[in-house]
Amino acid sequence: MLSVYRLFAMAAAPLALGWLRWKAAGPAELRARWRERNGHVTAVEAPVLWIHAASFGEVNAVQALVHSLLERFPEHNLVLSTFTATGLERAEQLFGERVTTTFIALDTPGRVKRWLAQLKPQAGIIVETEIWPELFRQCRQQGIPLVLVNARLAPGAMKHYRRWRGLFEPALEAVAIAAARGEDDAGRFRELGLAEERIQVTGNLKFDMPLPEDIGRRAGKLRQRWGERPVWVAGSTREGEEEIVLAAHRRILEERPDGLLILAPRHPPRCKAIRRMLEDQEFSYQSIGETIRPETRVVLVDGLGLLLSCYAAAPVAFVGGSLVDIGGHNLLEPAAFGKVVIAGPHLHQQADMAAALDKAGALARVADEIELAREVLTIWNDPQLALERGRAALGVVEGGRGSGRRTLKLISKVMEYRQTP
Repeated sequence: MLSVYRLFAMAAAPLALGWLRWKAAGPAELRARWRERNGHVTAVEAPVLWIHAASFGEVNAVQALVHSLLERFPEHNLVLSTFTATGLERAEQLFGERVTTTFIALDTPGRVKRWLAQLKPQAGIIVETEIWPELFRQCRQQGIPLVLVNARLAPGAMKHYRRWRGLFEPALEAVAIAAARGEDDAGRFRELGLAEERIQVTGNLKFDMPLPEDIGRRAGKLRQRWGERPVWVAGSTREGEEEIVLAAHRRILEERPDGLLILAPRHPPRCKAIRRMLEDQEFSYQSIGETIRPETRVVLVDGLGLLLSCYAAAPVAFVGGSLVDIGGHNLLEPAAFGKVVIAGPHLHQQADMAAALDKAGALARVADEIELAREVLTIWNDPQLALERGRAALGVVEGGRGSGRRTLKLISKVMEYRQTP
C-alpha cells in the first residue's frame, strides 16, 4: 500500500507545487519559498526541536505551547513548519525571530528525506491531525520520536482512515505519545492501532490560548473608530457564509438601521471577491483600519491577526465555518473575552468546545439568516442576557485550562529519554 501511495504522491507533487506557488491563499513572498516544499531548508544549528502546525488555526492553537517550549528548552532551536502560507505568516507574526519557520516538504520519499536530513530534529511535535505516511515512516527509520499534541481524529474522517488502515497504522509506529484532546479522540487512535500505553488525554490546547498584552488598547481603538453604534462580528467566515451573514445583517438593519457588521473572512485574500459582493448588494463598507463613517454598514477585516481585537471590542460574535459544512472554527476566541458566542449547526471539528459551551448555556446555535439576525438583536436588546451568557462563556474557558501544562510534561519526558546516553 505504501508503494501505491508513493507513486500517487510523486505523480501529484508537480501539480501540488504549482497550486501552492500560484493559487493558494497567502502572501506571494511566502508562497515563493517553494524550494522548502522540495526539501531544501536553510541550515539550523543543532540541537533542533521541530513542531508542525499545518495552517493558521493550528498555529494559533499551539502558541502557548510554543512559548512554553522556548522557556523549557532554551538550548534548542525551535523550528516550526506549516503547510499553508497563511499558517507561515501567522507563525512569523506570533513568534518573530525566536522561532525558525519553514514549509513542510511534500510527502514524497526524496523530498522528506532531504528535509529531515537538513534539519536533523531530535524530536517532532505534530499538531492535531497531520498523519503523513512518508514523513512518519522516515521519522521512525531515523529514530526521530513524534509527539501528537491536541491530537484528534474526527468521526467523519475515520471512514477514510479505516479504508487506508494499512497505510496509516504503520505510520503511527513513529508516535512516542499522542496527547489526545478527549476520550473520544483517544478511542479512535486506539481503533487505528496506536498502543494504549502511548495515548494520554490532555485536553484541548485552545483553552490555554494566551491573549495579547495590548488587547485592551487595540479593542479600545476599534470601539473609538466604530462609535456608539450596535456592533456584531462575523469571524472566520468561509465561502458560502458571507451571503448568509449579509442577508442576516440586512434583516438586522430593518430594526436597527445604525447596526454595524464587522466581517472577517477566514482567508483575507478572499476580500477582493467579498468587496464585489458588498458592492453588488449595495452595502456601504470600509476597511478595518479606517474611522467609520455614519453611512457605513459593514467593516471588512482585510488582514491577519486582527480578529481577536474585533471579538474583544464587540458584544456578540458569530463564528464561521459553521453555517457551511466545514466543521466550525475556534469558539473559544470570543468566549475568552466574555462575549456571547453564536454558531451554525456544523460544529463537528469543535465538538468538545461546543459541548462545554452548550452545557453552560453560552452558545447560541442558528440554522439560517433569520435565526442569526434574531440572536444578534436579542443580545443587543437585552444587556443583562448578554452579560450572563458572556460570563458563562468565560467560565468555560477558565475551567478548561491546563492542557498546555500536561502536554509540556509529556514532551519533556520524551526529550529526557531522547537525551539519555
